[in-house]
Amino acid sequence: MERLTAVRWTNLEGRNAHVASRSRLMVEYLRRASLWAEVLGGPPKWPIFDIAGALAPAVRVDPEVAAWLEEFLVTHVGGIETENACRAAVRWATLRDTPGVGLPDLPDPFEPLLLVYERGGEVIADESRAFNFGGRRVQIKPWREHLSAEPATALDSDALDALDASDVWRAVI
Repeated sequence: MERLTAVRWTNLEGRNAHVASRSRLMVEYLRRASLWAEVLGGPPKWPIFDIAGALAPAVRVDPEVAAWLEEFLVTHVGGIETENACRAAVRWATLRDTPGVGLPDLPDPFEPLLLVYERGGEVIADESRAFNFGGRRVQIKPWREHLSAEPATALDSDALDALDASDVWRAVI
């Protein structure tokens, strides 16, 4: 919740300053989400879905945190898709922090998506099923087409800043 509440959701300057890193982070989110979808035998919804709910439906977010989240979403976040992503990320954090829960050895699915938001605010898929980052389109393909063992980008801030500074990633994905 702390990370979500710190995001500048309508951050036009950040969106423009971090086009390259945000687009690569979205590719990494889609890759990670597809790995989790594979474990689940397919996602209930694609591309953003409640992984924690699919893995452990009995695990619930603390009611006070859930109320805080809902109030925050209503006043700060504009799109239903982003609201659902925030709910799924908070539920994931709850599951991850629940003692005794065994999870597959896969990377955190929501970390790249949180970094997308932190580096420039909300992003919404357009009518052509793509995320648009200042002219860089990240196409939402069927989940199996995003499967890859290789990460799309490192998640550390130095690597992401270098990507933005060099701005070498111009391809449409």
